[in-house]
Amino acid sequence: MTISAANPLAERSHLPFQLPDFAALTAVEYREALFAGMDQQREALAALAADDRPATVENVLHAWEASGALLERTLLAFSAVWMANSTPELDALHEESSPKLAQHSDAIWLDRALYERFLALQARAETGEVTLDAEDAYLLSETLASFTRAGVALDEADQAQLRALNTELAELGTQFQRVNREARVAGAVVVTDVAELDGLSEEEIAAIDAGDGTWRIELVNTSQQPLMAKLHHRGLRQRLYEASITRGLGGEHDARGIIAAIARARSQKATLLGYENFAALRISSGCAKTTDAVNALMGRLGRAARAQADADATTLAARFATLEPGAEFAPWDWEYVAEVVRAEQFGIDEAELAPYLDVHRVLEAVYVAAHDLYGITFEPRPDLVGHTPDADVYEVRDADGSPIGLFCMDFWARPTKQGGAWMTSLVNETTVFKSLPVVTNNCNYTPATTTITWDGVHTMFHEFGHALHGLFATTKYPSLSGTLTPRDFVEFPSQVNEFWAMVPDRVLPANLLAKLEAASSFNQGFGTLEIMAATLLDQAWHQTPLAELPTSAEEVEAFEQRALAAWGVDSALVPPRYRSAYFNHIWGSGYAAGDYGYTWAQVMDADAVAWFTENGGGTRENGDYFRRTLLAPGGSVDPLETYRAFRGRDPELGPLLERLGLHL
Repeated sequence: MTISAANPLAERSHLPFQLPDFAALTAVEYREALFAGMDQQREALAALAADDRPATVENVLHAWEASGALLERTLLAFSAVWMANSTPELDALHEESSPKLAQHSDAIWLDRALYERFLALQARAETGEVTLDAEDAYLLSETLASFTRAGVALDEADQAQLRALNTELAELGTQFQRVNREARVAGAVVVTDVAELDGLSEEEIAAIDAGDGTWRIELVNTSQQPLMAKLHHRGLRQRLYEASITRGLGGEHDARGIIAAIARARSQKATLLGYENFAALRISSGCAKTTDAVNALMGRLGRAARAQADADATTLAARFATLEPGAEFAPWDWEYVAEVVRAEQFGIDEAELAPYLDVHRVLEAVYVAAHDLYGITFEPRPDLVGHTPDADVYEVRDADGSPIGLFCMDFWARPTKQGGAWMTSLVNETTVFKSLPVVTNNCNYTPATTTITWDGVHTMFHEFGHALHGLFATTKYPSLSGTLTPRDFVEFPSQVNEFWAMVPDRVLPANLLAKLEAASSFNQGFGTLEIMAATLLDQAWHQTPLAELPTSAEEVEAFEQRALAAWGVDSALVPPRYRSAYFNHIWGSGYAAGDYGYTWAQVMDADAVAWFTENGGGTRENGDYFRRTLLAPGGSVDPLETYRAFRGRDPELGPLLERLGLHL
């Protein structure tokens, strides 16, 4: 397919920083560019594979990276819009293009002639005929490894089976994303008596007013729903909890059959590629390398969290007995009672925090922290349109006034938006092709209320940590830029950025911050257990042999319960942070067998924060060192080498255990 010259995606955008011309783009232009981009890349790679000249960095690595320019430009723009503000037309295009993109990927990674071209470059580098710098060498080695993991060595029959599985998985993943979003929206709890909302502020009640004499509490991605910690009405807490943990388990938005099919297809794919299971396939390309390493650490943390949660449950149940005499302590009571006890033990009053937690005020604190650490500044660009009409666009400048890139912030929730918070890239930085980065952050705040929770503060700092990782990239190749690192490394820099919310008077005054710090390990048994349960559930789905995986929707819940029990993290009071039926990270967002990465990265995060503490805190000197050694390289070198360059050694577990108040 050719692309019209009038299509805004046909060439690099002429807007500042190559920002896509979102105001001029519709599903029609995206579709044309997607399919033309696939055709262009296949033609370019066919020429690369057929090139009979001696292999060089330019005619192999540079040509490889340049081949997908149109497709990458289109996918980055389309994905950002589809996730943040989809339409029926964009949904239809997403479903149509997903299997086509999977087939396109297979056509590349299963091409032996193309693979041999990279082998030729490797051979010439080994004999000294070609000189590779560190980034060239890393891109070459990782590309060859990716070809192998993708199945380039399989015979024709096995490749045909692999292609069919990849197409099936793309179709199923798209189905899950749609069903999961619809289940979340449909699961909202409707309240007809305002008295049931006792415990919420006037602002919070106004934010959920449906305008027809009812109030609508929308579900968030996780099992726990934030308002359960505040609602005095126990019956409403129970309704909200049950709506959350039962979504996707039946009815019109039943996700169970989809996830069973995904798990089985992934298992078949791993076996075909010579791996024991799908987790082994995915983990082999990360920092952890083996499922044994993941199981050893996550299993230990899970058991420690379960022990702490059981002890905490006894304390909370005793306090609950004084609040609801004769009632049995239940899962929908935990966070509510925990807030009561936290306030009593540490003097923390949510109302006292609220004046400091206006969403715009917190964002300003995020910018101040970045300026203090790195010297960067943010200039509003109201003349530019971001990936949604609601997005605010900022030009980011370095300490010397030179431009770094663009940042687009989309605060607001909408029914057409995926749940949660995330960062995406619109333009990847590259020194070879001369592009500065353009990145987004996306949240789901309600326009009617501008006050967020303290957890929301950490989320905003976290996602901006991802944005900084993209903005500070200084790499040759776009495929290795910024956050394009292994899944069990990418969360580490963003988690470090959360630490800067804890600087006195940045978000909260010192006296309030001291209360929160004193309470930092309170209820960590619950918090760690819900995360570990989800992490280990992910591993169960992706380490279990095909013969033992569910074959139908009806078997999914029993499988989930057996898996949690096998790991020792099953709790009647603490559900996994994500149950299987709404675990979008592993079924729809690329974290299959990789949810452990958040905790794996926490080890590095806590160890890195200890380095800052040992070396004088958040000074410009320390910030510049962290930026130079850890953020700028992106995925252009082995991530553990990056960490060692920063820390001088491998990460250690001790600081994380101290932070969580856990003992192994």
